[in-house]
Amino acid sequence: MISADLILKGGIVITMDGSRRILQDGAVVVTGNSITFVGDTAEAMARYEAPRVLDCSGHVIMPGLIDAHGHGGHSFTRFVVKETNNWMPAMTHMYQHYVDDEFWYVEGKLQAMQRLRAGVTTGVCVMGSQPRCDTAGPALANAKGYAEVGIRDIVCTGPQHVPWPHNFSRWENGKRIRKAVTFEEVCESLEEVISTLNHTNDEKTLAYVTPFGMVTSLNPSGATPLSELTQLTDHDIRQAQEMRRIADKYHTRIHTDCFGGMVKLASQRPDCMLLGPDVHLQHCTNLADEEIEIFARSGAHAGVAPYWSNAPVEKMLAAGINVVITTDGPGDNCDMDMFMAMRMFAINYRRDADNSYFLPYEKVLEMGTINAAKAIGLDHMIGSLEPGKRADIITVDVTTPRLSPLYNVVHALILSGLGSDVDNVVMNGQLLMENRKVPHVDLKALCAKAQEVSDEVNARIGFEKFADRKPALWGKNYIPDEELFDLEWQRRDGGHY
Repeated sequence: MISADLILKGGIVITMDGSRRILQDGAVVVTGNSITFVGDTAEAMARYEAPRVLDCSGHVIMPGLIDAHGHGGHSFTRFVVKETNNWMPAMTHMYQHYVDDEFWYVEGKLQAMQRLRAGVTTGVCVMGSQPRCDTAGPALANAKGYAEVGIRDIVCTGPQHVPWPHNFSRWENGKRIRKAVTFEEVCESLEEVISTLNHTNDEKTLAYVTPFGMVTSLNPSGATPLSELTQLTDHDIRQAQEMRRIADKYHTRIHTDCFGGMVKLASQRPDCMLLGPDVHLQHCTNLADEEIEIFARSGAHAGVAPYWSNAPVEKMLAAGINVVITTDGPGDNCDMDMFMAMRMFAINYRRDADNSYFLPYEKVLEMGTINAAKAIGLDHMIGSLEPGKRADIITVDVTTPRLSPLYNVVHALILSGLGSDVDNVVMNGQLLMENRKVPHVDLKALCAKAQEVSDEVNARIGFEKFADRKPALWGKNYIPDEELFDLEWQRRDGGHY
């Protein structure tokens, strides 16, 4: 008998390997942090022995889900900043001026727990809305929170949009210290983050270069019509060159937002545009046909959330672009539940294509596993259950009314699965969650600490009015058209919107 550390047996194994094998009575054997066997249960039990054997009858055994785009901070704000036309200014101002490193640590740990309990074993985490990178502190604090939970964290940070310098505030002993920070200083902090975090924690912590937008002179939150494009600015070129320099220096990848017009404008300087096989771009709203062609030729990857984005997904896939499904982080959407995100994605983009035969469920599952791993440059390591790959494995209980009676298991998971159906999570060979219990994290204490830190931040910035609108709107058909975030106050307080 061959000694191993863990055997998961007797389940329906969705391998996502090159042949996309599905084993009806399958097993996965784990030794150290890696998978050593994927095959029939009878063969596994005849060849291997292990101190831990999980009986997975009535369960699916599958790769951990991969969320290729989300945001740090949003777990604490999703129930606070809601009905406002100034959502991005409100969020950015809060993250730049009213939080401390404890905020980023506790929020990161809470967010990691939410992902873990939904079967997400690898997640991208952009530090804030416009990423915060005046110091390395927020990124390091986020990485610490994720590491204590144990899932794979891809910390993403970099420069914000123009103009420079930006004002940032740090809180020390309850006092606010404001400072103007230059683009050069942010790049120095970015290098500190990458050099400190990337490829650490047994490859469970990575760090990617993440400017807020692909082209800094254009609208950072929506498409710019091609007819309105002019020329790349000197800063557009300088930022692109600097982001590429840092990525190449530390052998890491680039992740950034992309909206219509950005690819076309960036193509004026092909030598420095942020496109290529080591880049994954988020949103891709209203890309023009010629931009899709440029995108496809570059080999870059696209992350698209299941709602609002208006990304031309059908055309992008037809052009050969690797499009993957992302949650966009905690918020009023799928809230980091990748099963819900995959379902919403199929529904919404079938509707956009006006074709109910678009996006087979098998394709949708690829977009949340093996294709997502490819987008973030880790398909050699995760995204499928194959010998030699890291043991990132989840089991899904299919003995529930929502998933019964069971026929095509992939279709069932996409149509009716939820993150709460995940009951066991193996990450890098470690059994982090068993029967939905995570023994190394005191969840009640974590939630209590999260409430405490969030209350403190909301009191600092005065966001109680967002969190608990008065009077309550029982019996009303509409929310009052009253803007709760004062842009003029934000400008006087050091903001740049």
